[in-house]
Amino acid sequence: MVFKEASVSMSEKTNVYKDKRAWRLSHEAFLTLQELAHQKGLQTAAFLEVISRELALQWLSEEQRASIKAEAERIAAERKNGE
Repeated sequence: MVFKEASVSMSEKTNVYKDKRAWRLSHEAFLTLQELAHQKGLQTAAFLEVISRELALQWLSEEQRASIKAEAERIAAERKNGE
């Protein structure tokens, strides 16, 4: 799966809302992701994992990816320890 450079202007309406750590997508966005995942034979969550990693490789520096991985590991350890 290869993604071309995407350009989203800041004024473009996205229908995305943040609620604590959860993001609420529009029905159209969710259904689109669900259909794309289905076409690849994946569950929606697994598809999001795949495309986020592929986009990170294309758009983020190695340093940014390492920082994100370290933060994700910290959050997972915190949850595992029940904090």
